[in-house]
Amino acid sequence: MSAVAEQDVSTSVDPVLALGEFAALLADGSAVPEALASLKARTGAAGIALRDGSGALLAGDAALSGPLVELPVHGRSGARVGTLLVSGSHAGDLPTLRTASAVLGLAVAVEEDLLEEEQDAIADALHDGPVQSLVVARYASDAAVRGGDAALARDAVQTALVEVRRFLWQLRPRGAAGLVEALDQLSSHQVEAGRPPIGLLGDVDVAASLRGAAAVLAYRLVQAMARADGPAVRVALRCDGTRLVVDVDGGTPPDDVDRWQRRARTLGGDLTSSSSRTRLVLPQPETRHS
Repeated sequence: MSAVAEQDVSTSVDPVLALGEFAALLADGSAVPEALASLKARTGAAGIALRDGSGALLAGDAALSGPLVELPVHGRSGARVGTLLVSGSHAGDLPTLRTASAVLGLAVAVEEDLLEEEQDAIADALHDGPVQSLVVARYASDAAVRGGDAALARDAVQTALVEVRRFLWQLRPRGAAGLVEALDQLSSHQVEAGRPPIGLLGDVDVAASLRGAAAVLAYRLVQAMARADGPAVRVALRCDGTRLVVDVDGGTPPDDVDRWQRRARTLGGDLTSSSSRTRLVLPQPETRHS
């Protein structure tokens, strides 16, 4: 049950300054974690976090203690897309926090746009891959009905079935529980499909601790570049101060670099890409929620 810490109802926070800085950070392309850190500092809250609809941490403090204020975050469509959780807040800060949750909803609208773009890309890939195999299988089956070779029809159906299964494997979410494990699974899947394995080297220990949305993004980037018609992929991991650098060599460069850059920046990172290398920079796991 939501509750506000019982403190003096007056508060020293200037809501205009707090919300102005919060909105400005989001408008300038800063990551949600930075904007939340600013709101936390301005209000003097003990902890603050943004969680998605399933309760998974998107940004902010991993652990909150004491009475919590729980504010719904709604996307542009009006659907609830997350919850803003605040601990140790003053009663007088509640209007400021409510406004901040509404502003967060506008920021999440960017994620909704990205999701639509990804759905469009999936539809294209489905059309160009498994659907084409199904069309071939249909023609082969029609020929078999008219007295053609039934074995050819069966082989065509089997080929289409294998492609559909592989496509479904690619769609399933991976990476949230750990980047290295997900990349190992992807490498095994590549080998089963007759493709080169994915090379992984560098600071694997740090990458192994990368979880959540950042790990999912890194995994999806490698997966997108490890296409059947491209060269082998090698992933190099290294720490650079408070950053984890993921260099992906080989493979096929991303089609839409701007979309990948927007995804990276929402997590406090960045992405650059050339014909030979794509570099994803992310906050280190241990520093991301500090």
